[in-house]
Amino acid sequence: MLYDLSSTYFEGEGPKGLARYGYSRDHRDDRPQVLLAVATDAEGIPIHVEVLRGNRADSSTLPGLLVGLRRRLGIEKAVFVFDGGIRSFFNLEMLTGMELGYVTRANRAQLQELVEKLPRDRQPELWDRTEGMEVEKDGLRYVIAGGEWRAKRDRERREARIGKAKLSLEELKRNAHKDEDAVRLGSRVGRMLQRCKAHKYFRYGIDGDGRFWWKLDEKEIAKEQATDGWYLLETNLPRAEASAKEVLAHYKSLGEVEQAFCELKSYLEVRPVFHWRPDRVRNHVRICFLAYWMTARLATEWSKLGVFEHVPALLRRLQSIRLGVLSVEGKPIVRLLSKIPRELNRLLEKLRLLPLFAQPPAWAAM
Repeated sequence: MLYDLSSTYFEGEGPKGLARYGYSRDHRDDRPQVLLAVATDAEGIPIHVEVLRGNRADSSTLPGLLVGLRRRLGIEKAVFVFDGGIRSFFNLEMLTGMELGYVTRANRAQLQELVEKLPRDRQPELWDRTEGMEVEKDGLRYVIAGGEWRAKRDRERREARIGKAKLSLEELKRNAHKDEDAVRLGSRVGRMLQRCKAHKYFRYGIDGDGRFWWKLDEKEIAKEQATDGWYLLETNLPRAEASAKEVLAHYKSLGEVEQAFCELKSYLEVRPVFHWRPDRVRNHVRICFLAYWMTARLATEWSKLGVFEHVPALLRRLQSIRLGVLSVEGKPIVRLLSKIPRELNRLLEKLRLLPLFAQPPAWAAM
């Protein structure tokens, strides 16, 4: 079960009780936003799509997902794969207590600590990045892996943060008063570096003449450079159930879900929401997600199944889908996205997409 989060913001007030101001992945703290959550199977087929209240910690969303999926699907055994932002001690304990497996990314500090304790002949730079290396510690399995693309990204991210912090430090140095209180100045500099996510790269202080100074912490930078491109995966799966290579494959599958989210957000930008009720916003996002995902899915399937000519009609039909209720003997059983033509129903079934049109109960309020 691959689980990932993203967010989107509203040009306007947004749905009451759902849209909130707060930390924004889109760098738009001035706009109300909501979180988008998706859980897929190992092939990337969405099992659960939800819109959650904005301005909440990523790690706080996992317990509600676990409870909701267990209630809906009766899950007894599964492996949940999620990124480091969702990882927390409470979540890992909860998964272990429910006898569910997990694969997640630990933070960089844990990676550096683990690498420092490895013998010289097992240092990461001595072996193939694509294979991964397994380490056990405190009864848990860790897999160290890496890649050239990730190394490039780590370097560029660090250089961008240092460059932004340098500009701010120079401006602060020009404007700092000679008799300014050292404690207040240090607090101001610390907050600025934290905002730039560059605090660990710098040292600063007040010299004997009362002047502010700063310099790069070359030792810390060199220490981080030694692990550029590497990341640490943590799992509670026994080796008999998943080898180091399989653990790595689980996590790499999550990257495809993250990429889908990046593309979905641009798709949402060209589909304005005119309904501000929380339930209508949730349904709108679900339909957008299904339309986008089906486009991507069909791109790989239509050549094999010979259904290329049906794609435009299928996507146009998604615009008119509405919500309905399936009942038996007057009792509602499941809410459905209905008004799907019979011929497209057959096509959806052929592509294994028909189950996606069942709407799960919301767990956003949990």
